[in-house]
Amino acid sequence: MGYYKVLSKPAVGCVPHYKGLFRFEVFPSSDEENLLMSLWQKYVQYNDKSPGVTTYLTLDELKELALLSTQVTGDCHEVIYFDEAFGCPHQAEYYGIDVTNFGGYSIGGENFFRDSDDHSKRVYHFLPDEINKHFETKLNANGLFRTLEDAIRFRTALNDLVADEDWRVFHIFRVGND
Repeated sequence: MGYYKVLSKPAVGCVPHYKGLFRFEVFPSSDEENLLMSLWQKYVQYNDKSPGVTTYLTLDELKELALLSTQVTGDCHEVIYFDEAFGCPHQAEYYGIDVTNFGGYSIGGENFFRDSDDHSKRVYHFLPDEINKHFETKLNANGLFRTLEDAIRFRTALNDLVADEDWRVFHIFRVGND
């Protein structure tokens, strides 16, 4: 069973082209727009109990939430479907494979693989440069892994170095209009 999120631009510090789960979610700044607030409240009510929303909102409600959020904030919001298994039950664009923790934090999205001689700017220093260089070449134009095998190898490397985190592998899709 997959999950849904309504996401916009990458979180602060992420690579600008990143299309994984570590992006800003819908967050209304006021209650002026009643439908937006109503959908958002329904969205967050179930979002904390799982990595994303499942069947608590219909796809039409998620699309409406994305549209209203885009209109209110000016930032493009899109409905994302993600699952550990490959496949999406809707017309969708496949973005790639992300390795995240339960909350959606992604080291790949965090711009960890950036090509920089200034190691002090890196958020994490625990992955050796050889690992960084190896896995950076495995990312696609969306900042996500191209193959499941590479994502699993990366998760294994993370688990070997940071044993107290539950890293998960998710296929990421942008849901289109059915």
